[in-house]
Formats: sequence, C-alpha cells, structure tokens
Amino acid sequence: MSVGIVLGNLGTPSSPSKKDVGVYLREFLMDPYVINKAFWFRWLLVNCIIVPFRAKNSSEAYKEIWTKEGSPLLVESQKLKTAMQRQLGDDFRLSLGMSY
Repeated sequence: MSVGIVLGNLGTPSSPSKKDVGVYLREFLMDPYVINKAFWFRWLLVNCIIVPFRAKNSSEAYKEIWTKEGSPLLVESQKLKTAMQRQLGDDFRLSLGMSY
C-alpha cells in the first residue's frame, strides 16, 4: 500500500505577460476566502480597480524573476517533489497541487 502526499502551493501565472498575470490575479482575488466581500463588490474591486492597475506592475516584477524554465515557484516546487520522491521511495506517491 502507498502513502499519498500532496504538496500544495498557492499558484503562479502561466507566463509573466500582463495578460497571464491579469488572469492569475482575477482567479486568485475572486476567491471569497481571499477577499471576503459580497460577490458584486469583489467583482467590481478586482476587475475595475485592482487588476487594471496592478497587472502591469506585477507583470514587470514577474519578468525580473522568471527563468528560462518558467515560474520560479513552479520550477522549485517540481524540484522539491522530485527530490522528496527520490528520498522517500516507491512507498510514497507525491503530487504537486496549485490552487490557482
């Protein structure tokens, strides 16, 4: 019998482009556990205020840390999963999960 381990992380944009960062921010910020307000208020806040003004700056910040392999968070999480799998052996099944 195997033991399952899920390595969870918040998530990352698909690329450092303004569009992909905007998609990521919308998905993350529309979660009612992140902004605990009524849907209509959260929608207006995220789509009319936060994302239009924040996506460009966040995109520029992501471009500074992005690697040729991709998102540092995803790349390092995958390396951690591989190293843990090697260390723990075949009796363990590891999965990497990103919320957003």
